[in-house]
Amino acid sequence: MNKKNIKRRSNWYIYLISFAATFVLLGLVILALRDTLFPQNVGGPLTDWRNAGNYIPPADLDTTILFMLSEEQGSTPDLYMLLNYRPRDGVIVAVPLHGDTGLVTGGESWRANPTTVRISELYESGGGSLKVMEGIKNTLDVDCDFYVRFDRASFTSLVSALGDVQVNIPFAFSGGGINLPAGEQKLSGGDLFMYIYHVNFPAEDVGEDYRLSVLGSAAATLINFNCRNMEREAIQDAFNKLSNNADTNLTFKDYTHYQQALSYTSENSISPASFYVPTGGYEGGSLAISGQSKADILNRFKLIAIGAPQ
Repeated sequence: MNKKNIKRRSNWYIYLISFAATFVLLGLVILALRDTLFPQNVGGPLTDWRNAGNYIPPADLDTTILFMLSEEQGSTPDLYMLLNYRPRDGVIVAVPLHGDTGLVTGGESWRANPTTVRISELYESGGGSLKVMEGIKNTLDVDCDFYVRFDRASFTSLVSALGDVQVNIPFAFSGGGINLPAGEQKLSGGDLFMYIYHVNFPAEDVGEDYRLSVLGSAAATLINFNCRNMEREAIQDAFNKLSNNADTNLTFKDYTHYQQALSYTSENSISPASFYVPTGGYEGGSLAISGQSKADILNRFKLIAIGAPQ
């Protein structure tokens, strides 16, 4: 009788050990496959703690985004800006462009039959954002992976998520329904849009292309100061405002691909952003970017060029 009890007790421990081992093994399998079995909710914050302390952004995350700015929804953008982001290098370079900057077009045969068209004309002729990106590739040898087109409402929404922007105004400004005194000012998204879009100081007082300098400086300041040490939830909130209000080909999948790099830049890069205004002259009604500026852009974007573009 006692031997039978001992045998039953021994079998019971074997079952318990087997159950525990199976449970642990199942848990390890689920942990390894958690991203596949339990994909992140689109509306919820993302967290990835794998190798977080040793994370260095890979070089293949380098990208260039085309930003466009129009006054009203559906209207043709008047201002354009290339934003080159290299998270591994801790560098962001903004290159603002006039709407009358000339881009080379002509489809697949553009080398044999190049046609120069102003950016704004290329956009409004039915080409839209993708044609502008193609023209930038033909003209500057820069591939744009993404585009974002802001109007006043979507621009204001994004800046409201990031906070007021410090701007140095050289002279008292009046335009677009706002009046701003000279000096250092913190502008809301709405006032910043109006200042960028309607700044009209005489060239003899502020120099040529001052409007582009205002756009580039505002972008660099927004990144260097307002985007410093942001929580992941705040970064995602800014992306949600961008994707929900602006016209863009950026998707939530793209955001998840760059999420850790964005957090890395925000936490580790001190003043990563700068801007460069290209030089040039008018030819045939459009503003031709100089060959030197084309080479400078490739150099600042850390792209390899065979000779300086003409």
